[in-house]
Amino acid sequence: MTSHPSKTGAFDCPFLWRTVAARVSRRRRNKAIVAICLIGSFASAQNRVSESDVQAAYLFNFGKFVRFAPSDVVNKRQSFDVCIVGADPLGHTLDDLTGNEQLDGKPVRVVRVKAAAEARGCAIAYISASEGSRLESDLDTLRGQPVLTVSDNADFLKRGGMIQFVLVANHVRFAVNLDAVRSAQLGLSSELLKVAISVNGEPPAGVRP
Repeated sequence: MTSHPSKTGAFDCPFLWRTVAARVSRRRRNKAIVAICLIGSFASAQNRVSESDVQAAYLFNFGKFVRFAPSDVVNKRQSFDVCIVGADPLGHTLDDLTGNEQLDGKPVRVVRVKAAAEARGCAIAYISASEGSRLESDLDTLRGQPVLTVSDNADFLKRGGMIQFVLVANHVRFAVNLDAVRSAQLGLSSELLKVAISVNGEPPAGVRP
């Protein structure tokens, strides 16, 4: 896939992403550059970081662009919990990116849970590939909850998931099931939708999870 200059104009996104990669190993550098790169096209900037690092960066930044309708569940949240359901493939990268951060006016926590039922109070639930055999059950458990569901499991969108990571020319991208997002009373910023490879609930032909 051919990349193009970042829509941020003055920012060199590949350079900034390499800086993020260095920061992830040394910890606690400027995390705002990840959001800058997310808004533009940063396919070529992924060459020096792992797939799991890119997923972690996306996952954190999804929290900047999701909107929750007021409800008892949302109003009771004391923190913005990004939950990982099942085995954690992201290592410490997500913890590094979210440390001392706030989303939706609340402190961000990374929470690792063994079952989807424990993620009902989370803002974002990343359903690990280890949940493959339980995916249908996990999504049924979270259906109707104000939780943004994300995964790289195959057919995640077709089964009712909201955001699915896919590989395009060996770069991590994402597709969106906008109907599933709306049915949970959630909203996604137009800026995020612009960089999705599709929003109709099915990744284009030829891409793989």
